[in-house]
Amino acid sequence: MTGCVRAVRARWLLLVVTTLALTACPFSSDFPLSSPADATMDNALLGHWRAQDPDTGQWTTMTFVSFNDREYVAWMAEPDGKIEMFRAFVTVIDGERFLNARELDSPDSRSWSYVNYRLAGDTMSLRFVDDEIFSSHTFSSSDALRELVREHLHDPRLYSSDRSQSVMEWQRASN
Repeated sequence: MTGCVRAVRARWLLLVVTTLALTACPFSSDFPLSSPADATMDNALLGHWRAQDPDTGQWTTMTFVSFNDREYVAWMAEPDGKIEMFRAFVTVIDGERFLNARELDSPDSRSWSYVNYRLAGDTMSLRFVDDEIFSSHTFSSSDALRELVREHLHDPRLYSSDRSQSVMEWQRASN
């Protein structure tokens, strides 16, 4: 299984957007966008979130809990009972918030994926960083990776060009 295919599988589970796998390849790297030691906790992420698959109507839940004062453990419960777990922490780049996410308990858990998120009331919008602008680059550090993201923050190629296929809206769920 290639790295891109493994990355698509993990990202699909996180976003629950089956069409994303058909149209884009989320970017992943051996480096996070910053060190977890530099992360700050965004308490607004904590708790339970849910999203409905537009094709099947089934609900998926995602839960964020604090692992320590800088990182989260997140897990998703799929309608079929399958649970996926992730390590995550926040990096802020020029006001934009990104989750650095790494799948736990998986042979592919060495690579980091990047999810831009926005919170508005009880709605969380997630969108994956796409691989298009990264394909011709190699990175030797988080600093180099973060700088390229910073340079492309307003570049539509940073994410999938089709918003309906790249953004997933989650609603805060009651406990």
